[in-house]
Amino acid sequence: MPKGSGIIERSLLNDDQIMEYDNLVMDGIDISGRWNTMIKSRVHSRPELDSWDEVRQSAIGASIDNCIQCGMCTAGCTVAHEIPEFNPRQFIYWVRTGRQDDLIKNADVIWRCVGCYICTNHCPKGVNTAEVMESIGQWLHHQVPEKMDPAYLANHDAYRHQLFTYGRLNLPRLQAEFLSRLGRRQELFTPEMRKTAIKMLRDGRVMRTLFIGKPRHWSRSALLLTHQQA
Repeated sequence: MPKGSGIIERSLLNDDQIMEYDNLVMDGIDISGRWNTMIKSRVHSRPELDSWDEVRQSAIGASIDNCIQCGMCTAGCTVAHEIPEFNPRQFIYWVRTGRQDDLIKNADVIWRCVGCYICTNHCPKGVNTAEVMESIGQWLHHQVPEKMDPAYLANHDAYRHQLFTYGRLNLPRLQAEFLSRLGRRQELFTPEMRKTAIKMLRDGRVMRTLFIGKPRHWSRSALLLTHQQA
């Protein structure tokens, strides 16, 4: 059986936090079996709250203070069902308690949020969980850029380029640019992608997306954004 399989909320623990014994005797009593699993102390004596300050002060992470740790975000998360390590409630807890070591250790998991906003809609306290995840990802990008998955960086670069160039997102173009940045353009020509492209061509979405245009006076807005980024 997997290590610590009998622990409720096993996904909240790393393997190195779990101690299991084949034969465990305490005060002369054999307590092997169900009781042979112990969890190391998780007291965090030196909280580092810089991450909390940075997330809560950002425009997209300010609602993190409303979190009551009810877990509704994780319960409805589409990613958490496929990747147990992805746990928005836990990530917010780590930020608020200054557990930066755990955040950095899981940097390659946190970026996986797909921005479906189900977590945000489920939150009873108005936490914009999807955008809080984005803010945490941005903090990690500054702290450990070498640990961030290349797909995370390619995704952000493609989004930024789309917004700066066109002023809005064009999803087919975004997908093509994302795969190009990863050197995976061949995935645009799979049977599934061809089937989707034909369907979009027939219902007119291809033409609408190709000629979507830009917001009025976008060149001036893009110039202003460029100066702000600099």
